[in-house]
Amino acid sequence: RLLIQFCTSFLPGWPILLRMAKVIAACILLLLSALAVESSEQLQKAASVLPDGQYYFFEPFSEGWQSKWVNTTSSEYTGEWEWVKNYSEVTEDYGLRMGSAGQKHALSSAFEKPIEVKDSTFVVQYEVKAMNGLACDGAYIKLLQKDAAKKLQEFDNNLRYTIMFGPDRCGSTDKVHFILQHQNPVTKQWEEKHAKGTPASSAADKMTHLYTLIIRPDNSFEILVDMQSKMKGSLLKDMDPPVNPPKEIDDPDDVKPSDWVDEPKMDDPKASKPADWDETLPEYIEDANAKKPSGWNDDEPLRVPDPDAKKPDDWDDEEDGDWEAPIVDNPKCKVGCGEWKRPTIRNPAYKGKWYPPKIDNPDYKGPWAPRKIPNKDWFEDLHPHNVHPMDAIGIELLTNAGGIVFDNLLITNSEAVATSYAEKTWKVRNKEEAAKIAKNAPGMVQNLSKALADMQIQIGELYKEKPVVVIGVFGVCALLMILLVYICISPAQSAPKSRQGAAKKKAEPSDSKKTDEPTPDDKETTEDKAEDAEDEEIEEISTPGAAASSKPKKRSSRKD
Repeated sequence: RLLIQFCTSFLPGWPILLRMAKVIAACILLLLSALAVESSEQLQKAASVLPDGQYYFFEPFSEGWQSKWVNTTSSEYTGEWEWVKNYSEVTEDYGLRMGSAGQKHALSSAFEKPIEVKDSTFVVQYEVKAMNGLACDGAYIKLLQKDAAKKLQEFDNNLRYTIMFGPDRCGSTDKVHFILQHQNPVTKQWEEKHAKGTPASSAADKMTHLYTLIIRPDNSFEILVDMQSKMKGSLLKDMDPPVNPPKEIDDPDDVKPSDWVDEPKMDDPKASKPADWDETLPEYIEDANAKKPSGWNDDEPLRVPDPDAKKPDDWDDEEDGDWEAPIVDNPKCKVGCGEWKRPTIRNPAYKGKWYPPKIDNPDYKGPWAPRKIPNKDWFEDLHPHNVHPMDAIGIELLTNAGGIVFDNLLITNSEAVATSYAEKTWKVRNKEEAAKIAKNAPGMVQNLSKALADMQIQIGELYKEKPVVVIGVFGVCALLMILLVYICISPAQSAPKSRQGAAKKKAEPSDSKKTDEPTPDDKETTEDKAEDAEDEEIEEISTPGAAASSKPKKRSSRKD
């Protein structure tokens, strides 16, 4: 109350500030409501949205997916696949989960028609959520070579693929694989080409992650994790082994000549050991200047039985054996006991074994290497981006932790289609997962900062999609504040004068009591009544329960 009276006296616009705060709070609530509605709409759309544009293959694992996928009949793959719903924050969304920990899983699906890349962009993208983390688990996919669709029931590790892509983590391995199988047209042999320096898997934190591989017509490739570029490379320069073999190779029949000298230095044959060089002198000798310390006791042992120890009263020699006092340091050996020996020092006359100095070898011919011969298996493929045709996709993995979910598999020839689809699906999912983690994270300041940053991002995104809503909300808030200021400032300007008058009247001395006779009490002025009424109004405005809570309700989690 004292604070309110102070503000009333010195800040005549105090009620205005409170009203303005109410308006601002109402505007924030209105905007948050709009964002909440927008977020809810995005979550509902994310589960059913389709890619905008053409694509080769798309699998969101919605109802009816079972008719397109084939379980292998190979006996080594005993893991069971689980069709899960609402596995993340996106409602009414489905995914495919490896449900058997410690077992192999294999599943595949044929494309409607084979994919043949001819000087065009090729994009493969999908989502992974390791619900139990990654211990020693893979979450990569295989794009199987043409004609594999005829053998999907026999799908195993031996069925040849064109591209293997995705995260893998086990022991020291933690990477996103990109492996291209390329055929030598001369030998007809297939060889795996591994991308060098691929990024970390990033899949062990139990969040949903998005993996994207882009192969472009200029033979460049790019790997993205969560819509962020993590690696850029060239199919001609950054694969191991290289796509194209060397034109010349070492002659396997060539051997180094017996008289070949590959030692650049040699012992100087003219050098001789100096006459005063004594190799027999020791490196260390006794210090002749050292003296035995005063108080050193040659005849005393370092450790002696404790003279103060006594045999316990309950000690029985027949049952416990002969009693012996515990051994302690000899108090007479503070300086030292036993045989005294001089310390050793480095011998100033020591030279060690003599070796002749090195000189340049006049017969040196340099390092030997076998001669080069033409590589009979050589070929040159300047367009490796035109990968071998594919007609099926397969997931063939061993999981130790289990609980790895696959979703939204997309293969297309357009980067824009993949990006647009990720914006409407993975990005919405990621935002909700991050918000859930932030709510559980400690630290009020960090949470507030994160909330403000998220609100700024949400307002920006809402403005891009619905600028009229954002402009309308801010416009209404601005008009309300201007109107309040205009209405309330004019009365406030005359308020100080009236208060000054009231204060002056109160300060004027009334008829002082100079006798013990009773006198009537002072009458309450009109100004006093007005001030009391204003105080009551301020108290009602500043009541804590008056403002509506803006804290969003926490959505209960859903079980699969």
